[in-house]
Amino acid sequence: MNTISDSGRHGDIPQIWHAYETAKRAHGRQRRASGDRYITHPVAVAGIVAQNGGDTPAVCAALLHDVIEDTPVTATRLDADFGTGISGMVQAVTWKTVRAGGPVDPGPALITVADRLHNLRTISVKPAASRQRASLDTLVFHVPLAHRLGTPELARELTTLACATLDTIDSPDLRDRRRRLMQAARRADPRALAEAIAAVGGGSALLGSGVLPEWALATGGASVLALLAAALFSRDPRAADRLLALLRAHRKE
Repeated sequence: MNTISDSGRHGDIPQIWHAYETAKRAHGRQRRASGDRYITHPVAVAGIVAQNGGDTPAVCAALLHDVIEDTPVTATRLDADFGTGISGMVQAVTWKTVRAGGPVDPGPALITVADRLHNLRTISVKPAASRQRASLDTLVFHVPLAHRLGTPELARELTTLACATLDTIDSPDLRDRRRRLMQAARRADPRALAEAIAAVGGGSALLGSGVLPEWALATGGASVLALLAAALFSRDPRAADRLLALLRAHRKE
């Protein structure tokens, strides 16, 4: 509310409050894994959206972004109460149409990034496997999406949190192998190195915050990490070639 008020949108506060009240009633007694009331999550997501240029419909949709998936509230009900614009954004986030590719719709995309950011901020209570999946997915999908939205600050925090989470999952032995691979990087052929990392360490060995820091700095950390993940996990068949070109260019420099 302070963010909206400070931006001069005082007249939008009743609609945002209506969205908050609707989400609060819908989530009722639901709790997060941390034990916090569930409503604290959509409020936090809406705050991130508001602080990063989201308009009033996007803030409302952020407050409501989990009601279709996690409560009895239907898309038809949202259409009637908030209109097709806000309801459409909630549905886009719910059905993950943001992941379908093509042009980025700023509202749903910003909500998707904000949702993942808050989940990473509070991920410590989740099991290790869940933390690993979320962190890898963040580097492959959400970090590039944040860059496409023109929000590099969000991209940086997503990268930092995801890499820090992967580091806490890795065993000391895995971190040691990662350091040795990094020391060998200058002498190795880039494609052979990527294959070696995949073979001996797997995804988290490659994507931890201690991996190839000079390459990450030289090529824009989030981008190279996303390419590394995409290449190893076959998310993008062209990622290996783009990664190879990046690494070759850096070695020439």
